[in-house]
Amino acid sequence: MAATTGEGAQRGRPRDPDFEDRVYDAAVEVYGYAGLDGFSIGAVARRARVGKASLYLRWPDRETLLREALGARIVLDTHIDTGDLRADLRRLAQQMLEMFWSDIGLAFMRRVVDATVHPEVFGSRHREGSPTVLAARRLVHNAVDRGDLPPGSSPTVLMDLLFGATMMHATVTPVSMREKARERADDYLDELVDTILAGMNRATKYGGRVV
Repeated sequence: MAATTGEGAQRGRPRDPDFEDRVYDAAVEVYGYAGLDGFSIGAVARRARVGKASLYLRWPDRETLLREALGARIVLDTHIDTGDLRADLRRLAQQMLEMFWSDIGLAFMRRVVDATVHPEVFGSRHREGSPTVLAARRLVHNAVDRGDLPPGSSPTVLMDLLFGATMMHATVTPVSMREKARERADDYLDELVDTILAGMNRATKYGGRVV
């Protein structure tokens, strides 16, 4: 007679609740430092300290694992429309700066290049439909409705300024000076957001559009 188990009993090894997080963190780190050529199921397994078989049970190939890991880790909180435009933009800029100073930022910048060089891995990515761009549009449109920004203000320009400035600030800061830059981050973010808002409010209009 086959043995029976009591109600709620588990068979086999209990599932590791941290397995997915460890794998995603390892995948982002491997990709960020080794690039696509150095990214493999085996490399991720070694970094995450799990068996390759466990990864193949969940992800059929390295491309699927990489896309899911980047999608899970390259995330910004886009639900920040509090009605205070300056505070919302500062919070968004702070997230960007923190991301670019981390392994996630390194992986983000690699993906920007690899999405063009290796479209077979990443597929076509439409900027207009990304959650961050959609959130920026909401922020700008609501700010225009409140009178905090002039009509015709461009969400695209605003996001380019935020993303471009934070990415440049993080990438050109030498590693030896990064700790000091982190200590001064609040002042930098205040100046960045105030400069962007001043520029948006003084932007020259041509044909009803802010350029």
